[in-house]
Amino acid sequence: MLRNNLTSHCQIKTFLKTIIYLIVTFCFLYIAEGLVVPNNSLEYVRRQSGHGSREVDLGEIKHHVFICYLHNKWKLIYKAFCSGSIITERRVLTSTHCFLTNRKRRKRNFNKLRIAAGLLTTFAKQPISDGNQQWRSIGHLYTQRFYRFPAYNLAVVEVDTPWVMNDIVNKIPYTKWNQNFDGLCTGIALKSTTSWSQSKTLHKVSLTIIEKISCEHRLLRNCDLYYCTKYDVMKLTSTAAEGGGLVCHGTEDPLEDPHLGVLVGVTSLINIGLPSLHNRIGLYYQWVTDNQTHAKLSSYVVLTYILVFF
Repeated sequence: MLRNNLTSHCQIKTFLKTIIYLIVTFCFLYIAEGLVVPNNSLEYVRRQSGHGSREVDLGEIKHHVFICYLHNKWKLIYKAFCSGSIITERRVLTSTHCFLTNRKRRKRNFNKLRIAAGLLTTFAKQPISDGNQQWRSIGHLYTQRFYRFPAYNLAVVEVDTPWVMNDIVNKIPYTKWNQNFDGLCTGIALKSTTSWSQSKTLHKVSLTIIEKISCEHRLLRNCDLYYCTKYDVMKLTSTAAEGGGLVCHGTEDPLEDPHLGVLVGVTSLINIGLPSLHNRIGLYYQWVTDNQTHAKLSSYVVLTYILVFF
């Protein structure tokens, strides 16, 4: 009886040792695979490139801005929750969804929001004065009449103080034409520097344009208002990328800058495993250009009507 118990005990110990050996071996191979990959391997290239992205240097994307809210009122720390693009000395083109619900109710107190240019991370403290970074408050928000996310999602924000154009902060031309594109354009994404870091850094990514018919088939929706792009966003995405600009080169658009390209879309809906949507700017070029004038003119007409008839 004792002999049988000893035999059984030895068998259990041998079995456990085998299991532990297999687990340790598996872990070692897994770690080694991540650390030692041939330089000519596609997997190595993918890992080194950060899933097709590259961290942005200061002044590389001069038109990009972060839209931030007051995250810590005691330390005056702001957190970015959306993005945008500078298109004139006082205007930023972005997404209405960053500010309003589908019923056009404000999501946040506009007085506590800031628009920051020259900022490369999603957490920051507002500087006392302009330097590499320029922070502005919202003067006015202009939205499209039939907005219902993600449709008609373009928004123009007028800042309280004009941007100071320089080598770090500057505007980008936006498209006058509504046309279709093939190939790659560029956009923005956010990536955590470490697994425990709350702050994310700005990355520049190549976005593959998907044909409209194919996009409609996959999303089961009409895509006349959008550009569709494909990108692996599983490990490189953030809601703070919403409102960011889709920039293309070689479009033959009359307003395209040979160095900067031209802004053709505003990121609205970032899908995982499906095409992402960018609202077309060319469809509403006149609205983007003239909305401030039209709004002020309409306000003036209403005021005149009130003064004359009442």
